[in-house]
Amino acid sequence: DIIPALLRPYLQYLKATESLQVVVDPPVDHPSQCLTCVVHSLTICCLEEIEISYCACTPAPIYLMKCGLFACSPVSPTLAVDLHVLEFMRTLFVWLTPNTTAWCDALESFLDAQGYQLQSK
Repeated sequence: DIIPALLRPYLQYLKATESLQVVVDPPVDHPSQCLTCVVHSLTICCLEEIEISYCACTPAPIYLMKCGLFACSPVSPTLAVDLHVLEFMRTLFVWLTPNTTAWCDALESFLDAQGYQLQSK
């Protein structure tokens, strides 16, 4: 049930970041403003530990998606992966063959899509 609910925040994040090319600040809407639910806190590991608050109105995976992070569990996640890293992995698997040239091409393609140009060629 949580995966379909992630679609709207994911599309909103893609729009706000211009398909992951622009860095945006995390949302300021916090569930602590919710007066009808019990607010819970979680510590999430994502290169660095972050603490989030969530309630039944905005479950943790949805709040994380609004921040550009994909929760590794639908309930009480403790690990999240940045959407940029997931996009890199998608690009890698499109180019993947069992050699280093494919890995380098995937990395170059990913960085190019992020607006970086390598000077190696």
